[in-house]
Amino acid sequence: MEIFTVEAIYEKGVLRPRKKLNLPERSIVEVRVASARRANKKTEFASLIGIWEDKSSGIDLDKSLARVRKKSKTKIERLAKALK
Repeated sequence: MEIFTVEAIYEKGVLRPRKKLNLPERSIVEVRVASARRANKKTEFASLIGIWEDKSSGIDLDKSLARVRKKSKTKIERLAKALK
């Protein structure tokens, strides 16, 4: 059994391959569907860009980040000692 991957478009309830397939007419095939990401689609990370630009909320983000980093470092050091 030959296995290959091909992009398809789903329209009106039908998967339509984007390229011609080298298969005999009326061939029975096994289909596994995985949604393909598009380059122009925003990722979850892209939605966070610019989130810290507006510091008018009264929170000092630099201090807040430093505090979180310090806590994380302390936890890592404690775990490292426990593993020795």
